[in-house]
Amino acid sequence: MSPRPRRFRKIDIPPKIQGYHPIGIFGESKDPVSLQIEEYEAFKLVDYDGLLHAAGARRMGVSRPTFTRIYEIVRKKIARAFVEGRSIIIEGGDVNFDKPWYRCNRCFHVFTINPEDPKQCTNCNSENIDHINTMVENWRAGRRHRWRGRTASDFCICPGCGTKIPHEPGKPCNQHICPNCKQNMIHY
Repeated sequence: MSPRPRRFRKIDIPPKIQGYHPIGIFGESKDPVSLQIEEYEAFKLVDYDGLLHAAGARRMGVSRPTFTRIYEIVRKKIARAFVEGRSIIIEGGDVNFDKPWYRCNRCFHVFTINPEDPKQCTNCNSENIDHINTMVENWRAGRRHRWRGRTASDFCICPGCGTKIPHEPGKPCNQHICPNCKQNMIHY
């Protein structure tokens, strides 16, 4: 007997952010904590919007016990990131959006336009935009990449000034020194 297929979770609006980085961590670089979009949504519905688990479950189109499991998982992941000083990235998941969503790679504005595909950002008019729905589908299909089309290991980032440099395979990010502020880089 095969297990039931996973149900896609309903998400109204994709996250405006792609993740967080801790400040003041200069030692050994650790792998980031990965939150799926449905985990972010459960956390937002309960702790930001103030919904009870039953109401959050209805909004996401899942059972209350499933919603509670998702919520408990995300709380543990956020606690681990906080205590261990790890970055948090938000990527992929088993989600469905009710309309097409886009992210501008210049100003990071998240927007939707029905029914046409936009040629530019509605906030800054940049033509450098990504289709979030397609990125989530690619993530599910195993073609993992961040919303900006990068994998988590593509960059080393300075925790002080935010400067990014391409990651060199085989060389830990904390062995790189920021060219601007001379701090050790961290894994992005």
